[in-house]
Amino acid sequence: MPVHDPPTTGRRGVTRALTEEFAGLVPPDVVGSEVAAAARELRGQVPEGSLDEMLHRLASYRLRGWAVVRR
Repeated sequence: MPVHDPPTTGRRGVTRALTEEFAGLVPPDVVGSEVAAAARELRGQVPEGSLDEMLHRLASYRLRGWAVVRR
């Protein structure tokens, strides 16, 4: 699975990018749920300018685990 540069368009952009990246491996609703959970956890924990990148990284990490476990 290719690694993509994190998008800079907020939570929707991260969700869209990860939905494409994990297509066929993780259902889109699971991607959305993981991104939402990661956003809640990161809010206030990282500088606002870093939120998109950290959101992408955290959600991607969790989705990779999700995809492996469900194979």
